[in-house]
Amino acid sequence: MTKELNIGIVGLGTVGSGVIKSIEKNKEYFKKNYDVKFNIIGISANSKNKERSFDVDSYQWFDEPLELVSENNIDTIIELVGGDDGLAYELAIHTLKNKMNFITANKALISKHGEELASLSEKNNNFFGFEASVAGGIPIIKTLKESIILNEIKKVFAILNGTSNYILSNMSKLQVSFEEALKDAQDKGFAESDPTLDINGEDTAHKLSILNSIIFSEIPSVESIYINGIENIELIDHHYSSDFGYNIRLIAQSDNTDEGIYKEVTPMLVNKNSSLGRVDGANNIIKIIGQESGDVVLEGQGAGEGPTSSSVISDLVDCAIGSKLHLFSNSFSELSKNSKKILPKERPYYLRVFLKDQKGSMSNLTNLLSQSNISLDQIIQKDEVNNNENNFKPVVMVTYPVKKDEIDSLIDILSSSDIVSSKPLHMPILNKG
Repeated sequence: MTKELNIGIVGLGTVGSGVIKSIEKNKEYFKKNYDVKFNIIGISANSKNKERSFDVDSYQWFDEPLELVSENNIDTIIELVGGDDGLAYELAIHTLKNKMNFITANKALISKHGEELASLSEKNNNFFGFEASVAGGIPIIKTLKESIILNEIKKVFAILNGTSNYILSNMSKLQVSFEEALKDAQDKGFAESDPTLDINGEDTAHKLSILNSIIFSEIPSVESIYINGIENIELIDHHYSSDFGYNIRLIAQSDNTDEGIYKEVTPMLVNKNSSLGRVDGANNIIKIIGQESGDVVLEGQGAGEGPTSSSVISDLVDCAIGSKLHLFSNSFSELSKNSKKILPKERPYYLRVFLKDQKGSMSNLTNLLSQSNISLDQIIQKDEVNNNENNFKPVVMVTYPVKKDEIDSLIDILSSSDIVSSKPLHMPILNKG
């Protein structure tokens, strides 16, 4: 007997339109391969008159999105509005309380309200799908829940933000500034008009918190993640990183240590020939370490109409065929509240300063390094001049492994001294990736 889902869709941007077109196009495929049928009962968005890639008049329009939840013949709500509060949150809460199915691509919503959503979903026995919330075109949620022994995972390294990766890889390949690479990303649709959450690391942190909740059976927590963005990386940093054999990438990392789970989102230097270092453009990658069968690496498109709408459709199919798992990896009562920040192990760092071009400056710098217990493995000093400060020249160093608090302390000291022109940049070096 064919299983039918009666759907209400809120949010008709790129992804919402892609979902509708996929349902229209693949009706026979869904029937033949899964014996399911998807009926779009109602749709809603900010404006009905906006030009879209499907015929809006083919479906019943709801000016008030929450009315979809009260519609008797709708059993599944797809939320594609975005945002961690407001309409997205109200839709989620009302849908779950009404014992309806809920599917979303909203990582911010799940990251912020994961505890409440997990509790409600378990209490009301809802299907809750969020495959599209992390790495759109990569089935990472499904893989983690169904195909991997979670308690064997020791580490996760990932590139989860296509905008940042597009900017960083193009800065290096095309030899353009951060501002030029960002504008190009916006022109080509890889970056929003306000890209703040992408470039400051928060978007990646939301996604990492969701992965952590599944892998480590915990309530999502951004507060437990060290977060740094890519805003202060300059073209010169790509030059020197390349000289050392590295590419710069915004890396999301979780490391299950004896002290707890270390979590971080920060730009890192990664080996050019590594799986992480080779990822270009807007692609994403997730590397899972610790499996007895070996490391697991998943790579693909992280955003866009096709990949993300495909993940939403995957959730619809699972919902229709009755595949229902816990929202995260375990029942709500077994989820831990793991919001404590853990210090990382010692590791090498890339350190770049614009040093004052006067006698004694280098001696002062090396003294400060020594006082901070930091030893250098490599150092490059050239006669290039900082475009913003004519009397300052770049000095780039690679340290031996050092504690995070020691190099953070050095950065604070240097930032307040008169031997450098601006706040120094430091990035961890990931030798395994």
